[in-house]
Amino acid sequence: MKFQLLVLVLVVLMAFATARNHGGLSPMKDIMLGGWNPIDDINDPEVTEIANFAVTEFNKQTGATLKFKKVIKGESQLVSGMNYRLIISTSNSIPNVYNAFVYDCPWDHVRNLTSFTPVKHH
Repeated sequence: MKFQLLVLVLVVLMAFATARNHGGLSPMKDIMLGGWNPIDDINDPEVTEIANFAVTEFNKQTGATLKFKKVIKGESQLVSGMNYRLIISTSNSIPNVYNAFVYDCPWDHVRNLTSFTPVKHH
């Protein structure tokens, strides 16, 4: 029982440590477990990497030829990994602004594009 409790505490601490350094999140006092938190630095290299992944994965799945331009806005959600909700600007298409949802769990080497849809009104 003590071992299970120790493992649980370590997992929670790892999740919080990852969230603090992951994706330009607000300081830890502002993070709400399970809630969406604004990404303060949308130009953070990790955020750009996630956005680039979303565009590349969408292209693979659909045969599109979108080119990643920039992240306009983003939020993250700490779960058993990290969910990202990003508004991404692209070139090579009309429409050129998309909502992307990506799940990322670096310690399990998992990254999935959950949704990629055009923004109707931007």
